[in-house]
Amino acid sequence: MATATQGSFVSRTRKLDRTNSFTSTHEVGASTTYEPTGSFKNTAFFVEAGTSYTLTPADGGATITAGLVTGQIYPIALKKVVNAGGTVVQLLK
Repeated sequence: MATATQGSFVSRTRKLDRTNSFTSTHEVGASTTYEPTGSFKNTAFFVEAGTSYTLTPADGGATITAGLVTGQIYPIALKKVVNAGGTVVQLLK
C-alpha cells in the first residue's frame, strides 16, 4: 500500500486555467519612452492617467495619439510607448 509520501503518482499541484487574464504588468511612467523587448512581450495595455501619449502597435497600423478611454483595457500589443508629462500607461501580458 502506498501513502501520500511514498507514491510518486500523488500530486496536489494543479494549474489554473485563467483564459483572458494577465499575469504581469509594466508601468510606463510620465515623460518616458519605452520599447518592450522579448523579456516583456505585452498583449494589451491601458492608459492609467493623462492624455498625452504616442502608442505604436507591434504589428503595424496607425500610431495612436488620442481618443482612448482612461482605465479601459485595449487588447493591442505595443512596440513603443512615448508619454508626456502626467501620462501613465500600463502594459499587460
